[in-house]
Amino acid sequence: MLFSECEVLKAYKEGDDEFFMRFAIFLAELGRGYVSPNPLVGAVIVNKGRIVGIGYHRRYGEEHAEVRAIKEAGEFAKGSTIYITLEPHNFHGKQPPCTKAIIEAGIKRVVIGCMDPNPKVRGKGIKELIEAGIDVKWGILEEEIRKQNEAFFTYWEKGRPFVALKMAITVDGKIADKSGESKWITDEFSRTLAHKLRGDYDAVLIGAGTLREDNPELTPRYVFSERMPLRVVISGEGNVPYSTKLFDTSKVPTLLITSSEPVVPKGVIIKRVDKITGEVVLDILKDFGIQSVMVEGGKRTFTMFLNEHLVDKIYAFISPSIMGQGLDIYEHAMSIENRLKFKVESVSKLENDVLLVLRRAW
Repeated sequence: MLFSECEVLKAYKEGDDEFFMRFAIFLAELGRGYVSPNPLVGAVIVNKGRIVGIGYHRRYGEEHAEVRAIKEAGEFAKGSTIYITLEPHNFHGKQPPCTKAIIEAGIKRVVIGCMDPNPKVRGKGIKELIEAGIDVKWGILEEEIRKQNEAFFTYWEKGRPFVALKMAITVDGKIADKSGESKWITDEFSRTLAHKLRGDYDAVLIGAGTLREDNPELTPRYVFSERMPLRVVISGEGNVPYSTKLFDTSKVPTLLITSSEPVVPKGVIIKRVDKITGEVVLDILKDFGIQSVMVEGGKRTFTMFLNEHLVDKIYAFISPSIMGQGLDIYEHAMSIENRLKFKVESVSKLENDVLLVLRRAW
């Protein structure tokens, strides 16, 4: 069991809202890879020291966490407290307003982890619950919930998709040998984990050089993924090999962003721009409803996003090997004073490699 009855009763009597909110955060995580463009949300209903209902947003377009928890609680929802990771919405979208479901269930207290950054929701759900006479509290484990929904918050607060760089590198920072060969720097376990990460993002992006050298599919394979990310390639000249796997659009769409006028195969989406920059690329992806993008190379593409300070996160799969001469991650020379700095989010020992996850520090 995740929690014993003794732990639940103790937390209830001591008014430990964080205890139940952590459970709601755990539940919310179960929806990762399925709910975008909606956020991850979990809900827990507690009545007289017992958890009587739980729920999480399982899939985009399906019932929200609050409604699932209320249905499970049934008559025990009346007079209870509901813990929700994110502010419930009060408008009719793909699903009816969750605020209405809470009010009609007779719930007397609502504890919310974080306000919704979407201006259509922000503060309005809380206001409606208060006006209905419900005791509302918010701001519980807010930073953890913001981190859990980092792409959602970046999209609404910064007005652009969340950007992560994913790279396989040697200890001396090489992403390929001097001929451009990169298969395989890291081991099979690392590559499988990288495929899982693809399924967590709305889009996966590479530059034309990586397309020519690696001929990738950019699909999450070796692990189950219900949702396929949009595949994106950027090429200023539009000089890309259309016989590659990326342009087989029978199952997964591909978007080509270019500043030229190429004739593309049927099924390929093309966006022509005057000049390719990171900001321009993200504006295009935002128009497609993309909230998160994982950039998989190569060096020029990494450099473009880094130079424009658009990188939110880096997944560095580090092989315990030294290449010597080869291709670097970044194509500019920086001084000690001006070097790009990141915060270490986590360090994980994999089978033979190390996964270093970094977060922006500027």
